[in-house]
Amino acid sequence: MRRVEWLLVSLCGILLACNGGGKEEKAISSIKDIEDIRTRQFAIHGKTIYDNLCANCHQLDGTGLGRLIPPLAESDYMREDVGRTIRLIKHGIDGEMTVNGIVYNQPMPPNPQLTSMEIAQVATYIYNVWGNESRLIDVREVEGYLKE
Repeated sequence: MRRVEWLLVSLCGILLACNGGGKEEKAISSIKDIEDIRTRQFAIHGKTIYDNLCANCHQLDGTGLGRLIPPLAESDYMREDVGRTIRLIKHGIDGEMTVNGIVYNQPMPPNPQLTSMEIAQVATYIYNVWGNESRLIDVREVEGYLKE
């Protein structure tokens, strides 16, 4: 095998290994991967809110801050209860929580200034990136969760 052919075969093998062997399934990892236009619009506005209010602690990529601030990316805590996540965005939390098997105990400040629409947008963003649920969270759903 010539050197160029060997290099191409090696590169293809590396690329297949990096993307899971060419599996068809893939988690949405960015806004551009969201197919539904309304969901994408909510996520675009939600990203702006997230970047301004949440990213300092939860980081731009949703990975959190070590053992201090929990991740939102692939978070079992978020997947378990969307309503709880919605209420946390609005009202904050003080006390222990366990996310992906790690206990966190830093207060999260409330965001009382956020409207139901803004909460729907930021929730749609965080639930559609980083391996989470991939769906639209609309204003009526947010309002219902906030009444609980």
